[in-house]
Amino acid sequence: MKFTLAILTFVAFAFFISWGIVMMMHGSPWLLLASVGVFLGTFIKFGCLSH
Repeated sequence: MKFTLAILTFVAFAFFISWGIVMMMHGSPWLLLASVGVFLGTFIKFGCLSH
């Protein structure tokens, strides 16, 4: 179950980062900055925890 949720979360991040790149090409970088910021924050929060 955790593995499935991790995959869905990664797919959601990939979607929003990709959509942010497309939006940035049209002159609006806010979605890319926000999605990369949330991705990095999530990675730092959960990826760097001690097991």
